[in-house]
Order: sequence, then structure tokens, then C-alpha cells
Amino acid sequence: MDRIIRGANWYCNEVNQRLRIDETTLPELSREMLPFVMGGGWFGLELPAEIAALTCEMAVNGVHEDLKTRFGREPGDWTTVTYYENLLNVFPAASTGETGSASKVQMRGRVVMLKGLLNGYAQGGVKGQKSTAPTRLRWSSIVLYHDILDGNTVHKFDIPNNVLIINGVNYTAEHNRIIAA
Repeated sequence: MDRIIRGANWYCNEVNQRLRIDETTLPELSREMLPFVMGGGWFGLELPAEIAALTCEMAVNGVHEDLKTRFGREPGDWTTVTYYENLLNVFPAASTGETGSASKVQMRGRVVMLKGLLNGYAQGGVKGQKSTAPTRLRWSSIVLYHDILDGNTVHKFDIPNNVLIINGVNYTAEHNRIIAA
């Protein structure tokens, strides 16, 4: 058993959301697919195109003006959302893949940074004097997604700087070097 989430938290700009969190759903990573049929061929095929636009959903208990005031902002007035996880490896594997009794429990850290706009804010209903649901926030127009595990970049999608990094490899470095003015 590894990568068990043993604690998570997120910040909206510099405001800690620790006592407000109900649920967090990080962006789904997917590619746009283009249909392709070869001339004279019998088979269809889908080829991957660009990375699909990212969205992130979060839910908090209560209504908080520091979050609500992030809604309605225009591109350029981005909000930075930073999500943290502690991941527990109960049976860490040795370099041979063995999980012997001498293996110690390991904690790993994960940080996901997003920069985008709060484009959806839905307050839960109220019945009597109690809330019936948490407040749902939908972050989209995401221009930066940076996923870091134990200090290593797993993914970085940086739209303004045209940077695509996957597993530490910068796939846009040569392209950006060629088009530099």
C-alpha cells in the first residue's frame, strides 16, 4: 500500500483553508483527440492533440468573503491556489521491489499549484438554521498547473510562458529557443 493520502490542505492566495475544507477535486488530465482515417484504410484511429482545458472543483463549509470576492475577476487578475498532500507509503519497496519487514514507513509530499479564475461559486441551500450543502467553487481558465512530488516536477503546464514539462523533461525548451526573439 502506497501513496495513501494522510492529510491535505489548500491555500487561496495566502489564505489557509484548513478549517473550511469539505472536498477537493484536482483537475482531470486529458488530451483532445482527433479522428484519423487513412486513405483506403479500414480502420479509424484517434490521435492525441492538445491538452484539454483544466478545471478544479473545491467545496468549503460556510460562506467566506475572501473566496467569494475571487469570483468575477477577468483574465490577468489570476488567483493562485496551492494544494498540499502528505502521502504515506506503508510498505515501501526496496530497489528490488521487495517489501521486507525491515522497510520503514515513508511520508512523501505533494504540492499542486494552480493559477486561474474562480468561474463558479454555488452556495449550498439552507434549511431552517442549518446549511444543507457546502459551498462549491469551480476554478477554470487555468493558465498554470504545476504538480510536484518530493521536489520533482511531475507535470508543469504554463500557458503564458509556453512551457510543458512532464517527469522533469521540458518538451517545449527547443521550440521556445528557436522562436526566441
